[in-house]
Amino acid sequence: MSKGINLGYGDKNGELVGRRWGFDIVKRWDSDRRVHYFDVYDRNKTKRVRHYWDEIETHHRIAASLILSKMGGAWHVDLVEVDSRYKGRKLAKKLYAFLIKELGITLMAGGSQSPGGRHIWNTLIKDRNLTIYAKKSRGSKVFDFPKAGKRELVSKMFDLYDSDAEIFAVAA
Repeated sequence: MSKGINLGYGDKNGELVGRRWGFDIVKRWDSDRRVHYFDVYDRNKTKRVRHYWDEIETHHRIAASLILSKMGGAWHVDLVEVDSRYKGRKLAKKLYAFLIKELGITLMAGGSQSPGGRHIWNTLIKDRNLTIYAKKSRGSKVFDFPKAGKRELVSKMFDLYDSDAEIFAVAA
């Protein structure tokens, strides 16, 4: 069974929030703006689509997709996917850093992270323009500034992954 992800092609419906690394970053949201969808489109890979009413549209390949939902004062990472053709370019890490620095949002790690998601946060901590901190649980006053580990963040004060801990990233 292949683990490849093909995100396909799409039309850039939404608000263009940035152009970086040869890609267009487009934001869409739900009706009450509590869920934001970010799609990263490759500007160089297109497909022309003819509709039955003879209109021709140009669709761009989706390189990455990110879904964020509002939780308190932060944006929770619900899902991030990178098309298999773009693996190894660190698109997820670049997208996280772009959203934090350029849009000024506070990003919150997902509650159950995959090993790949943990690795993304482990590489984010190496960016000097970002600050990563963790709280022991929601509403807790106990917090720590984790350090980079071999594959995931580590904290001396509490367990970050098999507990109620919350991890946040903000612009420094």
